[in-house]
Amino acid sequence: MDAAALSPNERFLLDFHRSHAGATSEFFGPARAPEGGDSYDRLAALVPAGGDAVVLDLGCGDGLLLERIRQRRGSGAGLIGLDMSADELAAAARRLGPEVLLLNERAQAISLPPASVDVVLSHMALMLMGDPASVVAEIHRVLQPGGVFSAIVDGGPAPSDDGGPAPSDGFACFVESLRRTMRAAGRQPLQLVHPTFASQQALLAHLGEAAGFSDARVKELAVSRREPPSRLWELMLLTYDMAYLSPGEVERVRRDFLDAVEALRDAEGMVACSIGLRQFTARKQG
Repeated sequence: MDAAALSPNERFLLDFHRSHAGATSEFFGPARAPEGGDSYDRLAALVPAGGDAVVLDLGCGDGLLLERIRQRRGSGAGLIGLDMSADELAAAARRLGPEVLLLNERAQAISLPPASVDVVLSHMALMLMGDPASVVAEIHRVLQPGGVFSAIVDGGPAPSDDGGPAPSDGFACFVESLRRTMRAAGRQPLQLVHPTFASQQALLAHLGEAAGFSDARVKELAVSRREPPSRLWELMLLTYDMAYLSPGEVERVRRDFLDAVEALRDAEGMVACSIGLRQFTARKQG
């Protein structure tokens, strides 16, 4: 991977994951959907149990999704993880062992041959990739005709506007605390998510017939977990925004957040934390 070709956002992400390898799976792994399972399970379920399909995980992080797929099919053969972070891939290698192929590459330039993959999956990584046209073109190139692509991306919380009702969820409280701190500091929000991947309509358009896909669809979902306020704050420290703020700003967010969630404790002292997600799925024509 050519480090000189990386964008400022990519350099930020590499620095973050150098210090926080495994942060995404720590944050989302225990978060459950109302119908059971988690967001990794939703993607893993697209891979037939016991089959021999070749599966590529784009932005595989520390390998949790690939581990779930291996558990379903009983083998790591045919599983491939791609990530631009060597630190995440080192964590994935420790989790998965040598049976799974791991590639230190960008999704805009995948080294795999054309039509060599049956399923391409991505968990909370697609939205962070620049040059969406190149990413989608590479996904299409490596997929077999009829192959499936599915990605889970951020759906975002629904924080209240100023003067609106107080948030009733731990993650919404965090977003509100972050917004207040950044406004007070005259700061602009961190912009890591590419607009194409943040927009349902834009991404569906990219996965349309013109790009060689069919049956493109989106499903809204939410995952949640219950934690004591102190543990929730530890999880919030794993978000990209916290690496962007100064130590003083982080402390202001912490105090504001812990004050806000105190009123949300249930009888066991726990606070619910829910995050909205979107799952995009499409099939390569042919």
